[in-house]
Amino acid sequence: MSDNISEKELIRLRRLVRILKSKEGRGTELISLYIPAGRQIGEVANLLREEYSQAGNIKDRNTRHHVQEALTSIMQRLKLFNKAPDKGLIVFAGYVAGEVLGDEKMEIYLLEPPKPISTYLYRCDSRFHTEILEEMIKVGNAYGLVTIDREESSFAILEGSQLDILETITSGVPGKHRAGGQSARRFERIIDIMVHEFFKRIGERMVKYYMAERKIDGIVVGGPGPTKYDFLDKDYIPADLKKKILGVLDLGYSGEEGIYELLERSKELLQKVEYIKQKEEFNNFLNLLKDNPKGLVIGIKEVMGAVAKGSLEKLLMLEDVTILTVSYTCTNCGNSETVTEATEDMFSFKQSLKCSRCGSQNIKIVAESDETDNIIEKVFESGGEVIYISKSLNESYSLAKTFGGIVGILRQT
Repeated sequence: MSDNISEKELIRLRRLVRILKSKEGRGTELISLYIPAGRQIGEVANLLREEYSQAGNIKDRNTRHHVQEALTSIMQRLKLFNKAPDKGLIVFAGYVAGEVLGDEKMEIYLLEPPKPISTYLYRCDSRFHTEILEEMIKVGNAYGLVTIDREESSFAILEGSQLDILETITSGVPGKHRAGGQSARRFERIIDIMVHEFFKRIGERMVKYYMAERKIDGIVVGGPGPTKYDFLDKDYIPADLKKKILGVLDLGYSGEEGIYELLERSKELLQKVEYIKQKEEFNNFLNLLKDNPKGLVIGIKEVMGAVAKGSLEKLLMLEDVTILTVSYTCTNCGNSETVTEATEDMFSFKQSLKCSRCGSQNIKIVAESDETDNIIEKVFESGGEVIYISKSLNESYSLAKTFGGIVGILRQT
């Protein structure tokens, strides 16, 4: 858990980041503004007025209008403050591209960050810059995963629920040979040199990925055979990095396939990692499905019913799922209806809607609302827990395709 951020706030912010990263502007007209803690708002307003004046030089009329209107909206919101709050302020504003050209809509998000901001940042781009906010809400420790055998070595980082496979390198070391006598000894010396060079390259990659570019909390090394021990017994990596090795595991595979096996085999070492927690939570759901299916709710209608009653102990949902409620009227038969669906693609969901009475797709959407935050809030209010299942988890496919992306575990009575 990030420092002093409640689980509820963390989930809300992570969902907001995903929403913001999905937004795009038609041009460079989405504004990201980070205001440091305690900074005078009058000073920030002066800077924004300068940006407004500079935006008048934008050649494209629509982009110019959108940027200036976004700046005006921000300045109006900032009038509510004399100075930035104790941790600062973050503002995202601009005309977000719609489903068709000309369907842009002005959106503005103003929030107090979970940790203090120390640097002023203004960006006008075709996307929102969420990197600073993302850094604040990183969850859990970061671990390096390395597989080594005589032919190849792979490197990955597990942070929170995200598994990032960085690179696989090959050794070029030949297999067994049948040469005899002097040729055999010369061949062995050549192989020893090639292995040494391969180990040097592995060490260089580990320093690069786990010391220079990132700071990790531990490393797990695995692979088939003794090659991994041959590497670790020598000084191919600095002592400070070697101290971070949590364990060395024997595997059946190397390379990228070995990384996934290493992840499975190192559960006890990585208990605190969110990725492992998510996997265990989903496996618990599958066990309940087999042993006590009445203790579960599957399907958006059943889940929402349990949420309304306050009877959910846990809500498991795919990280990209949006709970969308749409009201429509069928222009073919006049039927009006409201439907709610858990979907990863709101546009495709709305495009595929059919009238429940006549089956026609000639429908007119009259209202739509995102119910996700409301559902999550109700789960927390009733004392339940929300578990996001990352798309990088293999089980996410089953959750999406078999169970519609959202399931609930009922509270035991």
